[in-house]
This record gives sequence, C-alpha cells and structure tokens, in this order.
Amino acid sequence: MVHHHLFPLVLILLWNPVYSAPEQIDCCVCGSLELRSPKGLQPNIYPSPFQVLVKEKQYAPGGLSINVNITSLDNTRTFVHFMLQAVFIKQDGSISSDDSVGEFINLDEDKYTTVKDCGTSAVKSVDRLKKSLIRFSWKNGDVKNKGHIKFRATIVEDGGTNYWVRELSHPVEDVNLPPLDMRPNKQPLIPVINTEECGRVKGCYRVPEGCWEPYCDYIATWRKTAGNSYEIELGAMTDGVTDRYVAMAISDDIRWGDDVVLQCVHNGTSKETQVNVGRSVDDHSTVLEEQRVQDNAIIGPTEGPLGQIWGKRLRCRFIVSTGAIPGFPEGDKHILMSRGGASNGVSQRHGHGVGEIPVATPDQVSLQENHNVGDFARFSLVKAHGILMILAWAFFGTTGLLWTKYYKTMWPNKRFYGERYWFVAHFNCMVMLVLLVVIAFIIIFVEVGGYSRADYLPYEAHPILGIIIFCCILLNPIIALLRPAEDHKCRPVVNWIHWFFGTVGWCLAIPNMFIGMDFGKAMVPWWATWILCIYILYHIIVEITLEVHQCCTHKKNKERRKKYEFQKRDNPKVRIPEPEPAGRVFKRNMLFVHFIITCIVNLIMLIAIAAS
Repeated sequence: MVHHHLFPLVLILLWNPVYSAPEQIDCCVCGSLELRSPKGLQPNIYPSPFQVLVKEKQYAPGGLSINVNITSLDNTRTFVHFMLQAVFIKQDGSISSDDSVGEFINLDEDKYTTVKDCGTSAVKSVDRLKKSLIRFSWKNGDVKNKGHIKFRATIVEDGGTNYWVRELSHPVEDVNLPPLDMRPNKQPLIPVINTEECGRVKGCYRVPEGCWEPYCDYIATWRKTAGNSYEIELGAMTDGVTDRYVAMAISDDIRWGDDVVLQCVHNGTSKETQVNVGRSVDDHSTVLEEQRVQDNAIIGPTEGPLGQIWGKRLRCRFIVSTGAIPGFPEGDKHILMSRGGASNGVSQRHGHGVGEIPVATPDQVSLQENHNVGDFARFSLVKAHGILMILAWAFFGTTGLLWTKYYKTMWPNKRFYGERYWFVAHFNCMVMLVLLVVIAFIIIFVEVGGYSRADYLPYEAHPILGIIIFCCILLNPIIALLRPAEDHKCRPVVNWIHWFFGTVGWCLAIPNMFIGMDFGKAMVPWWATWILCIYILYHIIVEITLEVHQCCTHKKNKERRKKYEFQKRDNPKVRIPEPEPAGRVFKRNMLFVHFIITCIVNLIMLIAIAAS
C-alpha cells in the first residue's frame, strides 16, 4: 500500500496554479475578456506581437460590413486562442461598456474553426491550430444601436503561457454622431522619458538595467533645475487598467517603510493624473494631505500636463522644491520604486509576489549627482532562508525518507559503528534537516523583525505553515529519543506518533516551499519552480516504484526470513548470517540514481536562488 503522505503531495501539485497545463486554457469571459483558466497565469504587460486591424475609419449602423483582422506582426510568432468583440466607446475614446455589439462572420472558416459567444456578438477560437492571420466581417445590423466603436481581443500565443488582454483596434466612428475628441485630458501627450541623457544630463534609475523607457518596468530620473528645485520623472509599465500608480521613495535602506514617497497616481474616473507626497507604511503609502500638489504647490508641474497614462505606460513629470518636503533630498539614499493599483486617486497596497514588491537601488545614490543606476538590491537573508529550506527538504528530507521506508532490510549483515546502514543514513539526514530548518527559521525572523504578516493567500499561509512545520521537526527527534525498547508494549504507539509528526511536517513543507518561492523577495526565476515541481513528481514516482517492488518481493523475502528463523532456532550457537533481500540490486540502483538526481536538482536550485 502506498504511504499516506504521497496523496497530499499530489494534491499540492494539482492545487498549485503555476502548474496548470496550456491545454486547460479557456478563452474567455464575456465582457472582461479575461481567461477563465489557468488562474496562475498573468497577462503580458509588454507590447503585443499581435494586432487587431481595421481598414475602415467610419461605419453606419445597418450599413455595410467592416473587415476586421487579427494578425501577427512577427512572422515567427503565432497565436492559438482568442476572443474578439466590438464595444462602444465614449466621445474621448474610452470604453463606455463591456457589452459586445454587432455580429461577426468568419472569412477563414475553411481553415480555422470559431464559434459565436456572448449571445452572438463576440467570436472566439475553438481549434488549437497555429494562426498568424484570421479575417472576419463585422456588421451592426441594428439601426437604433448607435455609437462609435473599437474592436478588442484577448490573444493567447502558441505555447499557452503568453497572452494579451483587451488589445484594441483604432476607433471606428459612427457617421451619425459628432466626431471623437480623443486628446488625453484635453492636453498634449507627455513626451517619452529620454534615456539617452541618463548619466550625463540627469540621473536615472531603470529596471531592467539600460532599458529604453517604453520597455522599462520602472524608471525614475532626476535633474537639478534653476533655483532650489529638482525635475523628477517617474514611469512604469502597467497592466493597461487605468487606476494605477507608480511611486518613488527615498530611503536609508532597501525596505519599504517610513520613507518619503512621491506618487504618480492616475484616476480612471476623473481621467486625471496627480502627484502626491506621502510616507511609506508597511506595504502601502499614506498621503500627506497638506502636501498634495493641488493644495500648496510643493510640487509644481512643468509645461503641459503633470502626468498621463497612455496605452500601458504611466508617467509623470514634475518639479520638487528642495526643502519643501522633509528628508528630500538629504545625502546619499536608496531609491525605491513601487507600482500597483489605485482607487479614486489613492494608491492601494502592493503585493508580495514576483514583480509586485518594490525594487531598490543596490547602493545609495545622491540626487545631486547624475548617476545612471540599473539592477535592484537583493534580500540576502531571504535567499539564505530559501537555500537552507531547499537543502533541508529537497535533499536531506527526500533522501532520509527513502532510507527509512524502503532500505531497512538492505545490507542486513553490515554495520557502521554497530548500527545498520539505514539507521545511520536516516539519523544523519534528519539531524541535518533539523539543524538547517532551525537556522533558516532564525534567519527569516531576523530578516522580517519578528512574525511575517501578509494580508492575503497564499502568502498569508506561509509563516503559519512554517511555524507548524518547525514544531513538528522539533518534536520528532524528542519523541525518537524517548522511544522505549523494541519489545515494549508502547513502542508501536510511539512509532505511530513519530510517523505522524514526520508526515505532517513533510506534507506541509512541500506546498510551503512553492509558496516561499513565489515571494518577490526571494526573486526565484519561474523555471526553478518548474524544476522543483518535476523533482517532486520524480520522487513520488520513485516511491511508487519502490512500493510496487516491495509488494512484488514481499512473499519471497518472507519465505527467506522464515527459513532464517528456523535455522537460527535449530542452531542457537551458530552465527547464521541474515538473508539478503530479494531485488536488492534493483533497489541499490534506484537509490544511486535518486541520489545523483537529487544532488543535481539541489545544485541547480541553489545556484538559481543565489544568483537570481
């Protein structure tokens, strides 16, 4: 019978959204055009290699059809899934409703299969064929249903992990209505932040290092202007939703908290972008109401608008008066940058995952000098915690588990300092596991300054599971030391208690490792999570194989043992060697292969965590 801890491991792997297969993709939800699954994937925020193209600039409800194409801009890239709809837009070009209008006809139905959805007003793919172009004809047959429109689509690239949500076409105007006025905030666009001047005319902090502004995840620039002031530029890539913010903090360390913050916040309702001054608190910022831009001009805009969100880029350009904000600028400081959601012009809490936590300059910089900084600071204690936990559970845990479950009968006549091989191996693996977990536990408490608080799952569960695991691995060796003699009547009960705490610790450690690897501070690359996932699956297969092998050889080993007991009873004064177990060569080879693969996987994981 397969041991009980295998089942929770399988459940964990199925539960973890990161491991959903591309075949499970279901595109899409009517209205929002979000993927129904897999939930672990996030939309790509960088420019899409696919476009929704419309030739016509105008249309008349009830009139002629419009040709709409979804096409690849790069011949080497293809898409598989998509959903396409037409939506009404307001006079300023923004979407007025998520409801689909009109009806599509597939002009390539001989090559690609599509179905109508959301009533009959949207169309989506149902085949899995690779596409670089698909053509449709669209018509609004209802003369009374008037309005300017845009076509938009969610497009999933071949492979299933890259997708873009709500990619828009250019607007198509209703000939019966006044023309569109799409000037953003009725003001000219803010020019792209000039990165060629970085390090010469102005100081810059860019992530990733050396990026061109439209492709920077984060960018902050500073330049001393005439008088006692600085021109500041802030920019960030967003997910295309209008209520978003990007913030820059000036700090003595690389941690977000109790620092001066400059926020560039776009309000989707008012369509205005404002700059706020505040202080960072835990995982968000509080605005100092008396120092808002609109109140007393601590920050004065340059020519043109203060800030804008255009496409998926949010950027602001403004002037800060030196001395008007306490702590800005004072000597060498770390620059921290954060981005995330906003509500009615107020920034919300940033997340704890990869790409959600604030980034910080590796070293302190002075705003009085034109530094050109890239990269971001690492949290070395968090990485040390992760490395120790991977070693503890993925190396010593898996190895020690195999020895105690499947290798007790191996090498029956050999001893190491009077102890059987399996016991020596299991004992030493468990001692190392306990030591590494205790050290990792202390390290993370020092890093976070006590108990780590996260306000949403799965991150909220990580410290809770960690404490339960810590208690289990501390209790288990104590139980083992207090275990009575083998012939004592309480020995089976103590063995079951020992097994219970070990199994609970092991089953909780696996999902907790995956949760921990998803923390932004750990900065673990996505492929490392897949490697650990594959390794856990491999370990399960090894255990199942050994379990089946044990069942197949059980009868033969039982007969050998029975014969040995008879011989021992008939010849009490003769030392008779214990019988070698059946299938021992296979088990030795399995142990050797498992050990080699475990070493390789752990080496890769340690390098990935340390170097990322």
